[in-house]
Amino acid sequence: MQLVRIFLAVLACSSTTTSNASFNFSGDQIADESRYEQRERYKKLLYQIKTNQHSRYESGKAAVANYPLYPYLEYQSLIFRLSKQTPEAINAFITQYGDTPLAGQLQQNWLYSLGKRGEWKTFQAHYDLEANNTKENACFHAYSLWRANRIDEALEYARDLWMVPFSQPNECDPIFKVWRDAGGLSREVAWQRYESAITSNQITLGGYLERFLDRNDKTAAARLKRFHTKPKRLNGANATGPDSEQGRFILAHGIERLARRDAKSALKALNKVRNQYQFSPETLTHLYTEIGVRLARKADTLPLLNDLPIDLTENQALVEAQLLTHLKQLNWSTGLVYLNLLSDESQASLRWQYWKARILMGSGSIADVQQGRDIFADIAKQRSFYGFLAADTLKLAYNYEDAPEAISHEQVHALEETPGIQRSLELFALDEKTRARREWNFTTRDFSNIELRIAARVAEKWGWHEQAIRAMITAKAWDDLGPRFPLAYRDNFITSARTEDIPLTWSMAIARQESAFMTDAKSSAGALGLMQLMPATARQVAREQGVSLRSSNELTDPLTNIRLGSAYLGKMFRRFNHNRILASAAYNAGPRRVSGWLDSTLPLDVWIETIPFSETRNYVQNVLVFSSIYSRKLGQNTPLIFAHERRDFSNPEAGVLDR
Repeated sequence: MQLVRIFLAVLACSSTTTSNASFNFSGDQIADESRYEQRERYKKLLYQIKTNQHSRYESGKAAVANYPLYPYLEYQSLIFRLSKQTPEAINAFITQYGDTPLAGQLQQNWLYSLGKRGEWKTFQAHYDLEANNTKENACFHAYSLWRANRIDEALEYARDLWMVPFSQPNECDPIFKVWRDAGGLSREVAWQRYESAITSNQITLGGYLERFLDRNDKTAAARLKRFHTKPKRLNGANATGPDSEQGRFILAHGIERLARRDAKSALKALNKVRNQYQFSPETLTHLYTEIGVRLARKADTLPLLNDLPIDLTENQALVEAQLLTHLKQLNWSTGLVYLNLLSDESQASLRWQYWKARILMGSGSIADVQQGRDIFADIAKQRSFYGFLAADTLKLAYNYEDAPEAISHEQVHALEETPGIQRSLELFALDEKTRARREWNFTTRDFSNIELRIAARVAEKWGWHEQAIRAMITAKAWDDLGPRFPLAYRDNFITSARTEDIPLTWSMAIARQESAFMTDAKSSAGALGLMQLMPATARQVAREQGVSLRSSNELTDPLTNIRLGSAYLGKMFRRFNHNRILASAAYNAGPRRVSGWLDSTLPLDVWIETIPFSETRNYVQNVLVFSSIYSRKLGQNTPLIFAHERRDFSNPEAGVLDR
């Protein structure tokens, strides 16, 4: 980190500052042909390593000894001949390049190689418990302890590896066999892991673990899996079992699962068994609360809350669920009662301050109306969904709170020249995005807030928008909107927005929300690229557009992703009457869900607030605010919500906002 800190001297003496500066590459970066030549040599030398031309690599590597990515060549050279490396060679690299993420990667790869070859003494001598170890090496470590005759440690470590709710790699099999042969796999331990796997929804792992269960637990295991996967069977015949700790857990888990799908059925199941089983008071309270939260979300089941044997005001989630339902029913006075039952911290949030003011503004009391206006005036000072709504109510201008950080060219250049940043930028330039991201994150992991803000300017300068955004978020630099909301891929977005006849600011806001302009983003569900398209959706849109999409990997290309993502946005836009609110919700949760949720009798703000999925609610709110920010950046003066979008919902009945 000492090398990174050299630019701090520039911070103290620099006097040239800029706020919304558009940074250009320095002349030597543009004109210095040697950097281009070094990149070409780097690629050639990397090819030689991968094709086992080691002697050619050794004779040619001196030409790039000063190139920032030289450590990556040395790393690859060691990796491709890992089985031949001595501890001295590995340690020499780790010592020399300890300021890079490569040191840790080499250590882990070398240890794995030792474990695969069974070199347990060397493995144990170099294994570091404090390091960020892989699962495979953790398994090898346990086995190496056993081979070193450290039996008790090995068996304890093996038990820890076993007691996890996910599958362990095959490298754990040898130590697990040793542990089982030593009697470590008791009936209780086998059941605990099975229970953990099933309740973590690891059904395949649970099926594997059944072989280790005691025969007396087989029936209970089948019941646990059945009630986890098909909880409605709780209300069928033969649903009950023995009144034991195990039996009570199975029923409680099944009832909680059923509550998420059908709270009314869950209540019926719990009422049926509560007197047959010795559930603890804590368990009963928890179950009734979970059921209550879901009963409260629907008007037709809300009255059932009165039959629950719990205090409906003690649990904050339950209070909030009742509050939202009363808002949806436009029961303003009752809603205010529940709002006042929220914790002081919750009540102080912009969200609930908005709704308090919203309700007070509909009161017949002049004092209440004035209090509501005062709250709205305070909220309207904030750059947020609720702040902008409050500003609309009072017919005030939005407060964007844009206060750019004063960062000088010298500060940017000084950080840009530090080794770790140089390496990450070179990797980015060579389109090695994963490595570039890893190097950047490693280098900036201990940065102060001011260093992160300067790093954001460096990333912004290089067009690395995701890292600029993330650096600003980490630094909590909320009020410097330049790096946080870049006009990334502007020409592509303009072209696609014109083609699909959708608002440019909206499509850019969607991309900003979806991926922070990370071109190779991939979600856990498999959505890809800037606009996070699911491959199946992308293929369908591509067919409709006459676009050739040979592979899902093409969705990481910005041009392709923006074109197809904008086309799908256009479909949602037209399907939902050119309403960005509904189309945004559909883009996130699916058009069928949104069609089912739509209730034009509700005021617009109530509908958004009571969207059943909190993720979709936050998504819609963010996209609207981001669209407004992009409108401002493009010199436009557009509202948070357009008049035609409001017309798809009811007006505030009886002038709730206008009395």
